[in-house]
Amino acid sequence: MDGGLRRHAACLLVTLAYLAASPYYEHLNNPNENVRIWATRAIVEHHVLNVDEVSREWGYVNDKAKNAWHVYSGKAPGATFLGVPVLWVHTKLRALMGWAPPGKRQATFWLRLVAVKLPLALFFFAFARYVERATRSPLARDLLVLALGLGTLMYPYGNLFVGHALAAAAAFSAFLVLDAEDGDEVGGSWRPRGWTAIRLAAAGFLAAAAVLFEYQAVLVSAALAVYAAFRYRRRTAAFLLGALPPTVALGVYHTVLFGRPWRLPFGSIENPEFARTAHAAGFHGLTLPHAAAFPAFLFSPAYGLFAFSPVLLVGVVGAALSIARGGRARREALLVTAICALMFLFLAGMSNWRAGWCVGPRYITTVAPFLMLAVVRAWPQIAARWWGPALVAGLAIPSVVLNVVAGAVYPHYPEVFDNPVFDLALPLIGEGYAPYGLGWWLGLRGAAALAPLAAIVVAAIALAAAGTQNRVHLWARQLAVTIGVAAVYLGSLAAYGRHPNPQEARAAALVRATWEPPRR
Repeated sequence: MDGGLRRHAACLLVTLAYLAASPYYEHLNNPNENVRIWATRAIVEHHVLNVDEVSREWGYVNDKAKNAWHVYSGKAPGATFLGVPVLWVHTKLRALMGWAPPGKRQATFWLRLVAVKLPLALFFFAFARYVERATRSPLARDLLVLALGLGTLMYPYGNLFVGHALAAAAAFSAFLVLDAEDGDEVGGSWRPRGWTAIRLAAAGFLAAAAVLFEYQAVLVSAALAVYAAFRYRRRTAAFLLGALPPTVALGVYHTVLFGRPWRLPFGSIENPEFARTAHAAGFHGLTLPHAAAFPAFLFSPAYGLFAFSPVLLVGVVGAALSIARGGRARREALLVTAICALMFLFLAGMSNWRAGWCVGPRYITTVAPFLMLAVVRAWPQIAARWWGPALVAGLAIPSVVLNVVAGAVYPHYPEVFDNPVFDLALPLIGEGYAPYGLGWWLGLRGAAALAPLAAIVVAAIALAAAGTQNRVHLWARQLAVTIGVAAVYLGSLAAYGRHPNPQEARAAALVRATWEPPRR
């Protein structure tokens, strides 16, 4: 039986895992998130785009841009503008209660919840519906939405008020709209006249909106535009028309701040050290790709995309097989390949490709749902062998463990750690360091504060590992493969780089010193 609550169990567990985590470290002053919060408060409280007054009230934050008169957020403005109505309502409700405007922690919590986590919950629901429609498999639906929602960079950056996960969701939503045939279920059998044009315009709007959240998503949007042109030919004009409003809005924003629609914040960096190093070479720090960057951001246990999300390797294999087989799957596999190639080359060309204290290669979070698309298209071949779904589940489990631990405990791994999950995050949990979250609000302290989130994740892993075999011996074999693959991967990763050095010790001491809430 696969109706009602059971059908949506995976999406509910993913949503609960996002709601249960709320790590916050004020003294770390993470610029990637805080400069967006400063900018949101500036609009709500002071009705300006510059963060001059908020910086005087709340203190210095990095990652700013400047013109001749003021300083501004140096990030793409999408998350900030999405957060404005959230913070405005929150501020007004507090005023009605006779309370002061929200402080840093309160503003951060509500901006994360309403502007990031809840939109992502809707996205994962749409993704699950798409997987079910494309594969006709409840197992694929549950397994892949759990893998994407909890087992990729979507989770660490879906728990912060930043644009990475939002850009990925917007870009892939554009593909979902492009891929919806006129006969698909979109709210009933009736379709308005010109439905295809409306759909293409909506896809164009979403693709352009992704750039509002992260500038580098323009590469993904361009790939989607080419995909739309090949698929819809002359009707592609509707896609381009839909992309105009976000594009014009972004140009107006740049004109107001920097005088020209095409002038980006990266050309007006306030921090002189950043301007001299990370943004000096080439086009605002973007040059020809550095060959040494590829193995680091793809496979390094410290930072690598596939090290933190080995389940995405199934997407790489699936895309290659789909290209070789041809047909409709080949068209989508070429899109996935183009998006990955563009984003990988972009990151390798950045002077600051390591991106500071962070979890994984955050600038290319957008590739995660598209690699999962390749898994969706390869699912018939995966399910044709009894061990296929078990292998995917076995790779999904360590992906979930690594990304949930990173996103829920400390999503700001220092660069000096060569194995941050096992050399920093897990030891901190063992010592009783636990962040804010559902467990803390329930009165649990120490490592026990992570118990509610752990229960949610265990339930999700059990759902992913359950399989659909009715025969006991086949189910037992699948489960053995799933557990075996997960254990081998996590065991091998745990044994890597277990020789702490003085730099790691100093970084760990700084993490402990800035920890919130204070450990008992």
